[in-house]
Amino acid sequence: MMIKSSIERVARNRFGMPIILALALIMLVVNEASYQHSRSTLMQGITLSDARQQAARTLQALTDAEVAVRAFMLSAQQADLSNYREAINEMEGVQQDAFRRLEELDPKRTVSVSNVRKRIEERTATLNQWVSMIEQGRRTDAQTLAVSDQGRLRYAELRQEFEFVLERAAAIQKTARVSLFDAMMINRLAIHLLVLVAWVALILFMRQLRDNDRRQSEENQRLATQVALRTAALRNLAGHHVNAREDERGRVARELHDEMGGLLTAMKLDIARLRRVPALPAPVLERVASIEQRLTEGIAVKRRIIEHLRPSSLDQLGLIPALEMLCQDAAGRMGIEVEMHLSPVELGKDAELTVYRLVQESLTNIQKYARAHRVSVALAQEDDKVRVSVRDDGQGFDIDSVPAGHHGLLGMRVRVELHNGQLHVHSEPRQGTLVEAELPAKPAAAAAPA
Repeated sequence: MMIKSSIERVARNRFGMPIILALALIMLVVNEASYQHSRSTLMQGITLSDARQQAARTLQALTDAEVAVRAFMLSAQQADLSNYREAINEMEGVQQDAFRRLEELDPKRTVSVSNVRKRIEERTATLNQWVSMIEQGRRTDAQTLAVSDQGRLRYAELRQEFEFVLERAAAIQKTARVSLFDAMMINRLAIHLLVLVAWVALILFMRQLRDNDRRQSEENQRLATQVALRTAALRNLAGHHVNAREDERGRVARELHDEMGGLLTAMKLDIARLRRVPALPAPVLERVASIEQRLTEGIAVKRRIIEHLRPSSLDQLGLIPALEMLCQDAAGRMGIEVEMHLSPVELGKDAELTVYRLVQESLTNIQKYARAHRVSVALAQEDDKVRVSVRDDGQGFDIDSVPAGHHGLLGMRVRVELHNGQLHVHSEPRQGTLVEAELPAKPAAAAAPA
């Protein structure tokens, strides 16, 4: 629990991760320093072992040399003399290397090799004296010196000096061994601390990742909520705009029908009365007929404008006759045949107007841009879905690169989505275009109870 609480306190601190990284770096430095120290201590121990072995070989070579001299003293054979000289040469080569290493590895000079060297030189000089006396024929004198107490005493002092040097070298090696064990312990602790720091860093890192994921999820959820709210608001605004435009169109259509229609009809009646006035000159009658023709054309234009603003055929005749009249009018304008596959459907008044506007906008786009030779309009109901589609074999377009300022498809989509429907547009260059919408059907009215 204490470790967990400490980790949590470090995690809450914004400097926690830099501190952990600094500790890890320190542990790495300590580990590397401990390794270098261990390596140096180990090499020193190995060198000390080699130096001790060479010092022991020096003593052994000196002993071999003395044995060879004593044998030569007894037998006077040249082989013993050769063995003596080989042992002396080996001793001189080994002792120089051994004592040099001991002095290099003992900077505090706790091991003094000067006395040993002095004793070796004295003993070597004594052995050389024995050999010289034997070669001069004074073997008895040489034997007397060899068995004297003074010779044994000097040899004992030499061995004592050698043992002292070897003991001091062993003490230095023991110290190095202890230092090596200490370095290994420090290295072990450093590795354990490094593993602990890495474990803590991993926990903090995972905790930070989890917190970041949680914050990112919350932020994404908040953004998704805001996007949904903004999308709903824009959809409501677009729906309000569409309804307001339809209402405005209906108001303008009613004013044209009531006000302008009444005026034009009254003017036409007045002209009809004027034509019944007797004794009008022929030029006046001709002018009156021309004015009446213009009034008739104006009334027709007024009817087309009213029909475009608010299709009266939709309200008076129904969806299918209104679509038939719309398709026939478009076929006349484009000069091509428009195939119709229209089946009765169950839709509300607003949904019927949406279907009518979708077909109207699609036919208008085909007339402006498609350069089509064949157009088909289909309306059918499947279960609780009503599908309406307009297909042409024109030049098509790239849906993803619609130029700015063209809002026909966007208007269709907004109208369809206002009724919880879906609009799909499929088109490719020179492959024609298919505009297809799916709207929910109007539920059938419940039968009245008997």
